[in-house]
Amino acid sequence: MNKLFIFDLDGTLSVSKATIDDEMEGHMSKLLGIAQVATISGGDWPQFEKQVLAHLPKNQSPKKLSILPTCGTKFYQPGFHLKIIEQWQLVR
Repeated sequence: MNKLFIFDLDGTLSVSKATIDDEMEGHMSKLLGIAQVATISGGDWPQFEKQVLAHLPKNQSPKKLSILPTCGTKFYQPGFHLKIIEQWQLVR
């Protein structure tokens, strides 16, 4: 079983600059339940918030999701405190 899946955002997970559709939301949700997932894009953080994060199930923890905006020059992971996600943190 693969442990990490990496996707480009625009043109792969969604149409360029569009939100992920319901089908992709379902696929992402299932995949996040079993593997680490990373998404990369030329856009910055707000693009990920609008296109992906706002459309994932509210009851699902994004602890297995990594975000790499601006062509991977930034790296965000959820911040954790006592196993409760408080905020996303810029790692690099």
